[in-house]
Amino acid sequence: MVDSLSGFEEALFALKKAPGPVAVDAERAAMYRYSHKNYLIQMKKRGTPIFLFDAPALSSLGADLSRLSNLAPRWVLHDSIQDVPAFCQMGIIPPALFDTQVACMFLGMERMGLSRCTESFLGLSLEKEFATADWSLRPLPRPWRNYAALDVEFLLEIEEIQDRELEEKGVRQWAEDEFSTILQKGIEGKRRKDPWRGVSNINALGSDRRALAIVRELWQAREQVAMELDLAPGLVLKDETIISLALKKPKNEKEFKETGAEERVRAEKMGELDSLFDHYIPCQRRIKPKIWKEAVEKAMELKPSCLPLPAASPSKRGSAVPNSLKIWEKRHPDKLARLERAMEAVQKVARSIDIPSVFLISPRLLREYFWMEPEGSDCEKFLRSKGVNDWRLGLIVKVIEASNL
Repeated sequence: MVDSLSGFEEALFALKKAPGPVAVDAERAAMYRYSHKNYLIQMKKRGTPIFLFDAPALSSLGADLSRLSNLAPRWVLHDSIQDVPAFCQMGIIPPALFDTQVACMFLGMERMGLSRCTESFLGLSLEKEFATADWSLRPLPRPWRNYAALDVEFLLEIEEIQDRELEEKGVRQWAEDEFSTILQKGIEGKRRKDPWRGVSNINALGSDRRALAIVRELWQAREQVAMELDLAPGLVLKDETIISLALKKPKNEKEFKETGAEERVRAEKMGELDSLFDHYIPCQRRIKPKIWKEAVEKAMELKPSCLPLPAASPSKRGSAVPNSLKIWEKRHPDKLARLERAMEAVQKVARSIDIPSVFLISPRLLREYFWMEPEGSDCEKFLRSKGVNDWRLGLIVKVIEASNL
C-alpha cells in the first residue's frame, strides 16, 4: 500500500527502473460516490512488487499523480474502456495500451472477464467477491487489498500469450488500432447531450413534454445534491421515483407522498456488503424532500415554449430509427431487405475471422445507416462520422455498400 510521499517516490523509482510494460488497474466507488474517480490504482512490472496507490491520500499530501503516466512504454489493462477515462481526468495519460479484454474479442472468445482470461490462458481462477465494494472507505480491509492486487498479478503473463496469438492469427495490427482508438477516446472524453434523458424508463412518458420537463428539473436537482454530498445519484433519488413524479405531477402533499419522494433510498443489499450502504444513511438524512417538490413546481410553471421536445421527435429525414423490425416491414420493406442482407454479410465476415459480429459494428448503427441514409449512399463517410475506425471500415464497408443496392 502506497499512502505516503516517501512510499510514492520509492514505488516510482522501482517501477521506472524495471523494464517492459506495466500492468495497471483501478478501483472506483460509483455505486456509492458521485465521483467516478479512481480511489485505488494498482501497478506491477516484472520483478517488482504490486503497488497499491492510495489516490486520495497521496493527492491530499501533494503528490503529483500524473507522474504515473510514463513509468513504462505501454500499459496493460483489462477493460480499458472503463478505466482510461478516469485516469485521463486525473491527468494520468497512458503512453500506449494493450487491453487483454479487447484481445479476447480478437481471439474469438465469447466470455471475456478477467477471471475467464486467467482460466483460459493460465489455468487459474480468480474470485470476484469485492467487485462492488466501496473503494472510497479507509482503511481498506486486507481481503480487499488482496483482491485488488490479483487484478494486476497475472496481466503481463496473459498479455505475452495473447500478443503471440494475435500475431499468429494475423490480427495484431487491428488490435493495435483498436487500442489506439480506445486511448484517444479516453483522452478526448465524451459528454452526453441532455444526460437527463438517460433516466431509466423515460420512454414511459412518451411525448408528454411537461413530464419530460419534470424529469429534467429533478435530474438537475439530484445532480446538485449528489455532487454536494458526494453520493451516487441513485442513493439520492431513484430513477423510479423521478418517473413516478413525472407521471403523476403531484398537486398536493398527499399526491407527493404517494410517489415515494420523501422516503430514503434503500439500495439493494448484497450479503456481506450490506453495511457499506448503511455508512451513507446519515448523509442521506440531510436530503430535504422539499428539493424535489420545488423541482416539480418549477417544471409545472414553465411556458410551453420552454418544455423539452421528445427524444424521438421527427428528424429532417423521417422518423427516429425503430428497433422493431415489424415497423421496418410495414413502412419500408425495401430497407428491411437491404438491412437483412447487410447483417448476414457482416456475420459472414465475422465468422471468417472468428470474432463476434457486434464487435465489427453495433446492430444499432447498422439499423441507423439503412433507415436514415438513401439507397447507394456513401457508407464509409457515414461510419467515419460515427467514430468507426479504419480496421473495421476495411472489413465491412464494401459488404454493407453491396447490400444497399
